[in-house]
Amino acid sequence: MTVALPSIDPPFSARLHPLTSVVAAATEKWAAHWRLTSRPELARRLRETDPARLAGRVCPSASLEGLRLNSDWQAWLFLFDDAYCDESEIGSDPAATTEVTVWMLGALEDGEASRDDAFAGALADLCARLDAMASPVQRARFRQEVTGYLYSLVWEAARRRQRTPAELPEYIRMRRHCSAVPTCLALIDVVNGFELSQELWCSAAVRAAAEAATDITCWTNDVLSLRKEEERSTELLSLPAVLGRRQGLGLADALQRCTVMIDARIRDYLDAQQPLLASGDPLVSRLCADMRHWIAGNLAWSRETRRYRVSTC
Repeated sequence: MTVALPSIDPPFSARLHPLTSVVAAATEKWAAHWRLTSRPELARRLRETDPARLAGRVCPSASLEGLRLNSDWQAWLFLFDDAYCDESEIGSDPAATTEVTVWMLGALEDGEASRDDAFAGALADLCARLDAMASPVQRARFRQEVTGYLYSLVWEAARRRQRTPAELPEYIRMRRHCSAVPTCLALIDVVNGFELSQELWCSAAVRAAAEAATDITCWTNDVLSLRKEEERSTELLSLPAVLGRRQGLGLADALQRCTVMIDARIRDYLDAQQPLLASGDPLVSRLCADMRHWIAGNLAWSRETRRYRVSTC
């Protein structure tokens, strides 16, 4: 049965970085250099995914160096996800996923890529480039979020192996990590050429806005990627699936419930950013603007590229 995807329309406009096409070519070369696209179908999939366009949508004012770092990080995440997570047998094997996590943590924490793994080598390269651009606090922030992402993949693998859906609160909490969106939000100030203090980054107000932006992005992705996941994932693990199986909803009703939840989180984000904008701090205003770019830009990219083949009602 074919069910039309619901329309999702946040009250934010999406922009595109003027150097997006330049960076797209550079990212394709980078991925090829690190053997992430060693097979023709992987190179084709990367072009269809167009990570540079996602980077251009979510950081439309970034420096060229920042845009390239963000684009290459998106490419790494998409290709790693396809190779080791949703569409791989490893993604349903907690022990195998743990082993992969150990390889990646070596590259993340120590720059070690001694094992002949293309993704470990590429991750070490990304971290070295980040180290040249960022302060120690910014570097630590990114590595912490990537560590959370890697550990969350073991949870995903366990859920796929068990073939039982998480309860909704557990799914919401863990989806934030396994989406890798927090790793991307941790790069906002780096790629845009400013720095937030750790005190501000960890403040309750910023955390509330960031969590709302993360949930909106995650759940929007869950809706728009539904057809792709149904066709290619070994075990569907998404918000519509959790709502359907845990609350006994049919697919159409589960998707409608997702839309209600997304709309509520958009209102939460709008409420959360009000005191931040009222502070008058220009760095906080830039952070809020780029979180809005993530919400609107991710949606625009999803509709513009061939990764999800989106058609909404």
